[in-house]
Amino acid sequence: MVNFAPKGEANQSRQYLWGLVLVLCVSYGSHHAKHLISEDNLMLFFLVSIILAALYWGEGPATLVAFLSFLALDFGVFEPRFKLNTPDLQYCISLLTFLGVGYVISRLSNSLRRQASEAQRRAEFSQQLQFFGRDLTLVQTEQDVTDAFERNAGRIFGPQVRLKLGGEELCQVEGADPEYPAELADLLSSFVHQAKLALQRVASAEDLRQAMLVAERERVQNALLNSLSHDLQTPLASVAGSLQVACDPAIHLEPEVRQGLLQLAGEQTERLRRLVSNLLQMTRLDGPGLVLNLQAVPPDELMGVVLEQAPATMRDRIESDVPEDLPDLKVDYVLVVNLLQNLVENAHKYTPEGSPIHISFRRDGDMLRCVVRDRGPGIPAADIPRIFDKFYRAEGLELSGSGLGLFIAKGIVDAHNGRIEARLRKSGGLEFSCWLPYVQE
Repeated sequence: MVNFAPKGEANQSRQYLWGLVLVLCVSYGSHHAKHLISEDNLMLFFLVSIILAALYWGEGPATLVAFLSFLALDFGVFEPRFKLNTPDLQYCISLLTFLGVGYVISRLSNSLRRQASEAQRRAEFSQQLQFFGRDLTLVQTEQDVTDAFERNAGRIFGPQVRLKLGGEELCQVEGADPEYPAELADLLSSFVHQAKLALQRVASAEDLRQAMLVAERERVQNALLNSLSHDLQTPLASVAGSLQVACDPAIHLEPEVRQGLLQLAGEQTERLRRLVSNLLQMTRLDGPGLVLNLQAVPPDELMGVVLEQAPATMRDRIESDVPEDLPDLKVDYVLVVNLLQNLVENAHKYTPEGSPIHISFRRDGDMLRCVVRDRGPGIPAADIPRIFDKFYRAEGLELSGSGLGLFIAKGIVDAHNGRIEARLRKSGGLEFSCWLPYVQE
């Protein structure tokens, strides 16, 4: 807290003592120098001591030094020494001169000292306001504004002055002394005014953030609707066309052709089911309070389910490597099946037809690492950090799908407190690694 007591009022008795010591020192020096210097010039030494006392100690000590200097000259320096001379006009003029010089200089020095003290205090106030304004540029919440106010204003007004939020004026001051001088009252008003501006800025930033969230939500909804309308058209048209041709009695088809149409309709129906399942999983992962149904799941059983549910065109491409001595995974069975299906389907869609998709499981510390590798064209290295974003698709590739598969895969891994990574393979293609917990023995 800044000390507002005027300088020069403390230790007054010590200043009078120093004045006495100063007169004794000058008297001693004058006594030994009187054979070298005339009496008129000796008076200058005492005059200088009066000036010094007036400059540094004020009116009272300067008056004492002036009176003692007059006595020292009359009693200890001028002849006859150690005897008071008969007062005459000369001595009266000397005394009045000493007293007048001490009084005038002390008044001037006190005035300058007060002005310097006030200037220093105003500089401290301005500096503290500057610090407060700098801190307010970094605030993001109302609590940050309160903390900045109490931290900066407390250095001047003390910790009892606090900022209370609320009301029509946004904030009010508590603990302030109603008898503050005008200078301090104006300074406190400046602190409060800056705090109000900062609170308005925080409120405006929050409104802007909410508006941006609404705009982003609308953008995501529009992207989702556009993606759904595009992704649903192709499988629906395939299912409708295949069933219409296969079920039309007027069209004669070979049994193999009819079976192919029905198989195509089944595959496209499975594609629709997977799309709807991804949308449901996205809603579940985005919602609060996701509860996992953890159970022990053998990795080879998990791979069997993935192969069984995969379309025939995809199943022939999958190569698995699951050692027999691996422990069971401790995961949500349905979610992890969905995780692997999304990774495999992503590799199937974006790699050349007939190229292998390799899936392997290995123990890695206190996790099981599942790796899905493909031999596709890969993606630009700059797109790797964004590959798990919702609706994200790498530029420069002719891709289909909603852009939700990898986003859902990351959400499932995160829900199990695991991690998932993607990297480009030196031999070409992408490699996805996900770490999942297993049952500890």
